[in-house]
Amino acid sequence: VALVALLALAGSTSAFTPISSSRYSAQSVARFVASPPEVAATSSSAAHNDDDSSTLALPELFPSLSSAITSLGFSTPTPIQASSAGRGLSGENLLLIAPTGSGKTLAYLLPAVTKAMDEDGTVLVVAPTRELAAQLMRDAVSLLSGITDDPESCVRLAVKGVEMPNSSELGEATILIGTPPELYDTLTLVEGGNAFLAGDTLSAIVLDEVDVLLPPAPKHLRTALDSANKQGGRARNVAQDERKKKEQKRKLLSAKRRGVKMDDGNRIISDTEKIIGLVASSRMMGEEETSPAQVLAGSATASRKALDRLNKALRSSAKGASIPFDLTWSGDVKMCRPDVVGGMTSTDSVSASTSGAGEGDQHTIRAVTVPTEVEHRYIELSKEEASSPTRVLSAVAGAAEQLKPETALIFLCGEFGKPNVKDKARPTADIRGATSKSRRNAMRKQRENASKALYKQHKGGKKNTGTEEPGLSARRACKMLSELGVDAQPLHVALGLELNAKEGDERADTPPFLVTFEGSARGLHFDAVDAVFVVGRPSSAASYLHLAGRVGRSSADADGNVVVRPGTVVSVCTKGSAGELEKWTKQIGGTELKKIGV
Repeated sequence: VALVALLALAGSTSAFTPISSSRYSAQSVARFVASPPEVAATSSSAAHNDDDSSTLALPELFPSLSSAITSLGFSTPTPIQASSAGRGLSGENLLLIAPTGSGKTLAYLLPAVTKAMDEDGTVLVVAPTRELAAQLMRDAVSLLSGITDDPESCVRLAVKGVEMPNSSELGEATILIGTPPELYDTLTLVEGGNAFLAGDTLSAIVLDEVDVLLPPAPKHLRTALDSANKQGGRARNVAQDERKKKEQKRKLLSAKRRGVKMDDGNRIISDTEKIIGLVASSRMMGEEETSPAQVLAGSATASRKALDRLNKALRSSAKGASIPFDLTWSGDVKMCRPDVVGGMTSTDSVSASTSGAGEGDQHTIRAVTVPTEVEHRYIELSKEEASSPTRVLSAVAGAAEQLKPETALIFLCGEFGKPNVKDKARPTADIRGATSKSRRNAMRKQRENASKALYKQHKGGKKNTGTEEPGLSARRACKMLSELGVDAQPLHVALGLELNAKEGDERADTPPFLVTFEGSARGLHFDAVDAVFVVGRPSSAASYLHLAGRVGRSSADADGNVVVRPGTVVSVCTKGSAGELEKWTKQIGGTELKKIGV
């Protein structure tokens, strides 16, 4: 029986109440979740402009949902909610950019659900990870609990590890949430998928963490042909250009054989773009003429390039559906940022994004930062120690003993977040152009057999090189931490998203430490996290921002005042990497980086 995520009805500040459904397991995480995510009230330092929407209470901004919002205890909108409310309700396509923990989830859910209620339509929510999708489902159920008596049947989840919604469940659903591959399968394989997306049914499509959902083209398919040849400089090598053309053609044919979908320009189409294409192709379906589906996207680190990729995907989908763009979508997506005090100045953004057209002289938040209540620490190891999982996790255990956090998240990054057997050890075809077809096939078969044998040696542990493989699975990391006296569990297991549940996975309580990977950090909201441990090198400053953003979350106390829970981010790195880490810390507005001795 497939298990689902830790879903809860919000409204309690002390307990986590799981959704009651025969399809979903009930596992408490009250230790981590103390209040509804991403919905804290505006802090006293956040000033509003003269726009009427900035002076209205949240229930007044969304009258049709006022009873549900009031029942959840929300009153004052956050800056991003105040800035986006009017534009969202008018049907404008928006990309919401605001710091982590600033209320983006509610900022796009409220206008999307309002539009669906007004049109008796549906909402499609796309998230990059199943952990985030499960959290979004909890948020949606919390919101609908004040509107309908059976909110669980109105919200369905399509992620790995959860049984795909059937035709009947999809027909009853108002909101469908999931990850791109599983959503695409649900919408194309389940009867009723086309009806969910029909032009007179779908009211809004939400893209959370859009810069991850629409990434740049994979590097392994890039060649010099992806950009115009530079004029001047050294002379062009015609023979080299020909070889590059052949290499590009070989890579494209190989990708197509693997089932990778491409457009007319031989550019890989992501799963998210496939879903956008489905929405566009279903635009003219239905019996009634309605307005196009609204597009609402969000991210703390989306750049101008991410916005351009989103708008390009919308236009490509309309072209692929042979429907004029103005009939398919209601216009290009525009940026929306929180307003700040007119006299305040802003710093450079981690994502180096710029304002959208039409903002004029309006002052907007440019910097993506974490609260000053978050402390940044690091553990210095030698290069040899920093590549050993045993030594690194021992350092984490030592730091945990010093800090004594009640709850913590451990993120496996860089080389520790990769499998032990890398793709380079997988079967690859190194084909020479001057060989016959039979010889090429023989060479390919030989390499496949050698690679399979090498893979078995790695997997079976038969090969002993004297060095410890850096790659870690979440389960292996938890086992090693347990031996060091740290009670930990993989996050996806705690969320009930394990496909092959093992003995001991079902626990009456949630352990104080949860282990997951760098890519799962985006959008996750846990109010009661005291510390975040970063194992390995994050991919970028923006990624470090999302990791650090899991602590220092804003929430309202019993008197309605906004408070920020203090937290600590601990990174395990070498002496050389500490300089880069200090630079990242300053970029995101962090406090002084200090060393921890273990």
